[in-house]
Amino acid sequence: LQGHDLAALGIPGEADYVAQYCRRTGRASIPAAEWEYYLAFNMFRLTAILQGIMARALQGNASSQEAIDTGKRARSLAEEAWLHVERIEADRI
Repeated sequence: LQGHDLAALGIPGEADYVAQYCRRTGRASIPAAEWEYYLAFNMFRLTAILQGIMARALQGNASSQEAIDTGKRARSLAEEAWLHVERIEADRI
């Protein structure tokens, strides 16, 4: 979605999404370091899922014609997740 006008698509921006999540869960806020951790964790989790899709596609057990292309997204997602880890580590110093 990067580069798209999220508001025009009816998709909240990250700050709006976090604020809405906090309102709905009764939280005052989410500390920035925790939010970075949540992002990194879930990106790595999704990376593992994408790797599984790729593995099944390479074995001929894919449930979709787009499985290879879907699996190819794992590397860039893992790299993005690692950027979040680096931010977490930089904030700890």
